[in-house]
Amino acid sequence: MKRRLVILLLVMVAGALLFQMMRHDGGYVLIAYGHKTIEMSAWTGLVILALCFFVFWLLLRVINVGRNAGKLLTRERKYSSRAQSKTMAALVDFIEGDWSAAQKKLVRSAGKSVSPQVNYLAAARCAYELKDFSGALDLLHKAERSRGSSELAVALTQARMQLGSKRYEQCLATLNRIKRTAPEHPVVLDLLADVYFALDEIDALEQLLPSLRQLKIRPPEALRELEIAVFERQLALSTRPARQISAGAEASKAELDAVWQRLAKSLQKEPALIGVYAVELHRLGYDQEAEPRLVSALKGDWRSEWVALYGELTGANISAQLKTAHSWLKTHDADAVLLCTLGKLSLRNSLWGQARDYFKASLDIAPSAEVYELQARLLLQLGEADASNALYREGLEFSAERGAVNKLPGGTKPQLTKHRPDFAHKGIDTL
Repeated sequence: MKRRLVILLLVMVAGALLFQMMRHDGGYVLIAYGHKTIEMSAWTGLVILALCFFVFWLLLRVINVGRNAGKLLTRERKYSSRAQSKTMAALVDFIEGDWSAAQKKLVRSAGKSVSPQVNYLAAARCAYELKDFSGALDLLHKAERSRGSSELAVALTQARMQLGSKRYEQCLATLNRIKRTAPEHPVVLDLLADVYFALDEIDALEQLLPSLRQLKIRPPEALRELEIAVFERQLALSTRPARQISAGAEASKAELDAVWQRLAKSLQKEPALIGVYAVELHRLGYDQEAEPRLVSALKGDWRSEWVALYGELTGANISAQLKTAHSWLKTHDADAVLLCTLGKLSLRNSLWGQARDYFKASLDIAPSAEVYELQARLLLQLGEADASNALYREGLEFSAERGAVNKLPGGTKPQLTKHRPDFAHKGIDTL
């Protein structure tokens, strides 16, 4: 502080002396060039000269700074070009799946890269593929702190890695955090659909379907498959045992019907959903409603489990039910499951001989423990005890052999001899 005061005092004294000198003797300067002359005081000339020197110095300074800036810019461009070349080489390794090499190159070139966040995000994915999850998280943090960072890009990368490693709860938390700031981001909603499906959060997934459809986030075929899967699950959940015990069959059926009514008209024509609806109706004891729906489902999608179920249903008219199943032989005459179903329906209609022929035809195509037992019991009822006992033995041997095969490495199964039965000689055509 004292030093500053002394300097200020000296400047003031020097200024006062200079002012006195300028008052008593201003001096004289004459500049002549050709026929022109310029006159001024000496002090004015000194000021102009000082200004000229200052302008000259300033000009030199600007030229020097510009030259240095040019050199620096050239150097930065050179370094940036090298960094970009290294980044491109790293991305080639990334595409080829050389995760270790790609990660090293990406991290080394990140400092000089135009977009360091891209380097760190790609490097984080490499670390994830190498099962280095802590390293991947560290690189994500670096991406978040890098210049020009996008919080959304970092969070989406993290969510994808969490989903890929099946850390669904963490992934859901990450996506919910993003959704608060980007509620209709297509990628966020698409990933949420996958997480909800993996966590069996079917109610939440159903609520998400309108947004997926409106924003056209998935191709129509993929969205259709997702909708079918969601409502298959919803139909099945509506009749789960816990609800049946607490609410009873009638309340469960009301809930099942409510789910069915929520379906769009186009979805109510999907064989997969019709089939599940029929299965659940049967589970609740509403066979008469289930039977025509199962027929409708089988017209669009022939599934063995539905064909087998048809033989368990007690429709409104068991004779008509048998005729419906018999009509399927036109296109599925070598289907062992269908022949077993026809045998069961024939038993219900007291057509013992016809049931016997159907069971035998089914065993000839694809033996099964169930059909062996059904045929053996039928033969015993018909008074053919020896033939019944023989079939029981065959069934036991088949079951034992099947059990032994399932214990073999790889579950190798022996090839069964299959042939198409000659229905004309078995009387099965005469319904």
